[in-house]
Amino acid sequence: MPEAILEVVDVWKKYREEGPWVLRGVNLKLPERTAVAVVGGNGSGKTTLLRIAAGLLQPSKGRVFVAGLDPRDPRAKPLIGVVMHYSLLYDQLTVAENLEFYAKLYGVEDYDPNSDPVVEALGLTKFLERKASELSFGWRRRADITRALLHKPRVLLLDEPFTGLDPEGVDALAGILESHVSRGGSLLATAPKRGDLEPLKPLKVYRLRGGVVEAEPKSI
Repeated sequence: MPEAILEVVDVWKKYREEGPWVLRGVNLKLPERTAVAVVGGNGSGKTTLLRIAAGLLQPSKGRVFVAGLDPRDPRAKPLIGVVMHYSLLYDQLTVAENLEFYAKLYGVEDYDPNSDPVVEALGLTKFLERKASELSFGWRRRADITRALLHKPRVLLLDEPFTGLDPEGVDALAGILESHVSRGGSLLATAPKRGDLEPLKPLKVYRLRGGVVEAEPKSI
């Protein structure tokens, strides 16, 4: 069994002291060179789990480790690439300026968006000088995916990765993610149902139901 790059250990989460538990004792391991999906309906806690794994949200109880580090530890940040359902791009900057900003943030030297193979694969070259605010959801999604990959993270956390993409974009992203895993990276993706991640194979699937993660009967 490959070493786990991401471990979620007995994680519980609720947003209000008297509110319901969104996550209840979630345990999950993401081995290296592995793609894992967590599926569940709206409000099941998928995005909450992903935000906790990325260090964007603190659990009420439990721990998360990325290569043995708390994901909120500055040393863990370069190991993680994250794409949420909401964009992390700055509206007032162009796509190129956003990518260059994040490259500097992650210490990527001599980064040039025009030479980024992910930019080319996703067809983003013609949009590099557009402001992020001018992009459609699908093209902004492509730019966010490029942002998440530019520092070559060890683990990718993707909230509904194929949402908003046309068939060409879906095929391109599936190829990019498969290459990421084949090169030694790991992937944790969420989706409402397992069929939404059909382009990505092989994939170990778990279901989030009632705040608890359950293994699905087979992988896709």
